[in-house]
Amino acid sequence: MYQLFTVLGIIAGVIVAKMQHIQKPPKEVQLDMYIAGGIGLILGVKIPVFILHGISLSTIIAGKSVMGGLLGTFIAIHIYKFFSKKQGQALGGGFAIPFAVALGFGKIGCYFNGCCGGDFFIPIQLIESASQFIVALGLWMFYQKTKRTDLLFPIYMLSYLIIRFLAEFIRTPEKLFGLLTLYQWLAIIFLPIVCYIILKRIKQDVTDV
Repeated sequence: MYQLFTVLGIIAGVIVAKMQHIQKPPKEVQLDMYIAGGIGLILGVKIPVFILHGISLSTIIAGKSVMGGLLGTFIAIHIYKFFSKKQGQALGGGFAIPFAVALGFGKIGCYFNGCCGGDFFIPIQLIESASQFIVALGLWMFYQKTKRTDLLFPIYMLSYLIIRFLAEFIRTPEKLFGLLTLYQWLAIIFLPIVCYIILKRIKQDVTDV
């Protein structure tokens, strides 16, 4: 079931990406952006796993962090934009809604797989799934009203970090420093950054892509 919903999520994400008709980044930056984002994704999905469980054959082969992958991609794209001097372009808007839809299906797979849950008899995976679908719908309605492609990805990041911070109280990963989980600490670190980006883009009225 996990594999089934993962495939369904990928298919649904591709369909939504085709249907949303959101302008893509300029062709001259697409390849570079995909390479940068791919590197960030590969590193991001593994680094939190290595921090929590150490580097071993099992953690190299298995184990991944969706939040780590999302943050890794986010960081890599902004590093690329800084060195390519394209800070004025918003390059990730087209990915926000499809990613939310795909992750919504993926969390259903987690529920049936018995992973990413908690100890309080609350189906947190299904709650997270529903929240992703709601966020995807909200982003779509926001885009239809404003056409602000540049705000889609940072708003999604903001919603994801808040959802994940709250979900961690029900999930049961080990806590760092005896207070919060690794993912909650990451949320605390990145929430102000994402808020700054949103406010900056609203102020500058960035509408490139």
